[in-house]
Amino acid sequence: MNDTVDRFGYESLAFFGRVNASISHELKNVMAIISETAGLLGDLSDMASSGAPVAPDMLKDCTASIVEEIQRGFSVIRQMNRFSHSIDHPVESVDILEVLDLSVNLSSYLSFAGKVDVLPYDGPAPMVATCPFLLQAVVYQTLANAFRKISAGSELTISVVGSTDEKGWKILFSGFGPGGFEGFPDALLKTMAASIGVAIDWDSKADRLEIFVPMTIGNGSLSES
Repeated sequence: MNDTVDRFGYESLAFFGRVNASISHELKNVMAIISETAGLLGDLSDMASSGAPVAPDMLKDCTASIVEEIQRGFSVIRQMNRFSHSIDHPVESVDILEVLDLSVNLSSYLSFAGKVDVLPYDGPAPMVATCPFLLQAVVYQTLANAFRKISAGSELTISVVGSTDEKGWKILFSGFGPGGFEGFPDALLKTMAASIGVAIDWDSKADRLEIFVPMTIGNGSLSES
């Protein structure tokens, strides 16, 4: 098999592994907090059994903390399931806003994740026929790189607009300084994006990154390979 194809296939698998590693780390944090709080509840129970006074508010706080972490865990698992199902079909109709929502949620588990503001889109859902998994990979890796580019305390702003030729949509990332994304993406990510007709460009005049997503996968791309 061609070396480029081998690398492309490996990178897709590696991306899936990296995302699941960050998810499992987040779930580990959830379980650690629940375990610590359960231990505190056990100590309070022992105190009460020995006749020592135990403030009811402490019990309520522990219970509330456990409930909060359980809900957080359920939320993480929901994102994991959404991500896992992105490989169900090679090509299908997807809402770009849903891809963005999942990408933002998944990238929030990264240790270096920053603040993100996805601007509301006013209009019909921006639908495209594409490979959900590969589009997810492109958007997620763009977010991960963006977090490394923005300064501490800054907020990354994301918006979706229709392209002027009406042949697709643009996902706009802003909040960077001059030259923030020059040299991005690397050749492998560019190849992955191109396989579904997606183009990633840095607009130096506006200091923003643009991801063009076509309405449908074009000639010579994944759908016809």
